[in-house]
Amino acid sequence: MNYEQIWLVGFMGTGKSRISRPLAAALDWLAVDLDALIEQAAGEGIPTIFRAGGEAAFRLLETNVLDETAKKSNIVVATGGGSILAEANREAMKRRGFVVCLDARPETIASRLLASGAHVSERPLLQGDDPLSKIIEMKTERQLIYAQIADFIIQTDDLTPDQVTHQVLLAFRERSAVAGGTA
Repeated sequence: MNYEQIWLVGFMGTGKSRISRPLAAALDWLAVDLDALIEQAAGEGIPTIFRAGGEAAFRLLETNVLDETAKKSNIVVATGGGSILAEANREAMKRRGFVVCLDARPETIASRLLASGAHVSERPLLQGDDPLSKIIEMKTERQLIYAQIADFIIQTDDLTPDQVTHQVLLAFRERSAVAGGTA
């Protein structure tokens, strides 16, 4: 298979947006942030989308934007953590893409989100008194799906963004060479 896309999946705070740009640059491809495309399509931020229509409205918009994105070539896509929930999304990613799951421990994720300065209100699914418990619960629910869709899984807890980028690039090139593609 000749991969024309790399899809970065995984829970929020695992590094998808952070490594999409250097990974795309190394391949001379375009880095795309799915959440940014969703906000652009909606004309408003994700928290506003959630307040106005709930998670169901957001997921529908996400699927539409992901489907359009999946038609492009030579892109590295940083997805939202829940983009793998819809089967249509998983199928679109797998059609022409190499799917990489970035993983991290819940404590690492909570620490990264706090360090990024992102307020919990910017993460609608982490609303409540105990974001770490919510991270553990949601990550546990999604873990099997991440494992099933991924062509490559990497633990990012103790790696720098450069190390993660390098490992993903090696896995992508190895898989592309085995499949007879060029990368």
